[in-house]
Amino acid sequence: MAVNTTDFAKLVTGFLTDYLPLQRGYSQNTILSYRDAIKLFVLFLTDKKGMKLSRFTMAKFDRKLIVEFLDWCRDRGSAVSTVNQRLAALKSFATYAQIECIDYVAPLQNVMAVHAPKAVSKEVSFLTVEQISKLINRPDVNTSTGLRHRTVLTLLYDSGCRVQELCDLRVRDVHTESNPTLRLHGKGDKYRTVVITDKTARLVKEYIIRQRKGALLDHPLIVNRSGQKINRDGIQYIISKYVSGLHSEDSSFPAHVHCHQFRHSKAMHMLAAGINIVYIRDFLGHEDISTTMIYSRADNRLKNEAINTLAPKITGDIELPDWREDKDLMSFLNSFG
Repeated sequence: MAVNTTDFAKLVTGFLTDYLPLQRGYSQNTILSYRDAIKLFVLFLTDKKGMKLSRFTMAKFDRKLIVEFLDWCRDRGSAVSTVNQRLAALKSFATYAQIECIDYVAPLQNVMAVHAPKAVSKEVSFLTVEQISKLINRPDVNTSTGLRHRTVLTLLYDSGCRVQELCDLRVRDVHTESNPTLRLHGKGDKYRTVVITDKTARLVKEYIIRQRKGALLDHPLIVNRSGQKINRDGIQYIISKYVSGLHSEDSSFPAHVHCHQFRHSKAMHMLAAGINIVYIRDFLGHEDISTTMIYSRADNRLKNEAINTLAPKITGDIELPDWREDKDLMSFLNSFG
């Protein structure tokens, strides 16, 4: 490293190469997310603020600058949740800086005090059992491409995995014999084993025999048409391909379906089947059950909608008088002052 390297540059290097992977044990995906946040912060410094990175030091890394950066992110169209992720990465970096140099503790306390904007809770977006069935069964398993695509869609739903967990699957991670299971490498470098159905196991076994027979146990389970490990974009392409066809045939079918909707759909279908929320939490790999509770709340909303739709058919419409027409009541209320 050059002699004139700034303290900011040195700390960024240590943060990404030592603190996150070795001291905190964060996964590669989390580290890349934090790296992207810092890259965006650097872009803000150079393009928006006109600063020279070679002269940017920790003395300038203050609360005012961080708040300006967050506003800049929002102006670029970033969602509140994304802005919060950027802030979390910079706060983690500030924590590391305070550990490395006690002189930074007092100045960086103001950075740590920056509050994350509140995000509006989003509705859980999921497909019905019928829609999921149509989508998964769309690929023609009699072709090599169709078999691979059917395997991707089936595993994505049946295991409730995150898209990156599917990308990271190795041949050794799937057990297709009696009591079939899948071993997933999730967030925080943690592993979990989930049960898959016998039908899914037979499909995956056929896929391995026909397309991955010569693969070593540590080789990726799902590959693209070039034989390389599939990535997120590749999986989204597969989903979009069949969604487009279904939507063109039936306009009521969603025009856009993202990877995570398979996971949402699996959770909602498990909940509707009466499966305990604690098991669903473990199945999805959530650390905190409060994360899983979003599905319970969504399920309650669906039940409320069903109840409200059914109620008028049974009870009939009720005409209630307009309380504003009760002049005596209005006079009474208006007398308070």
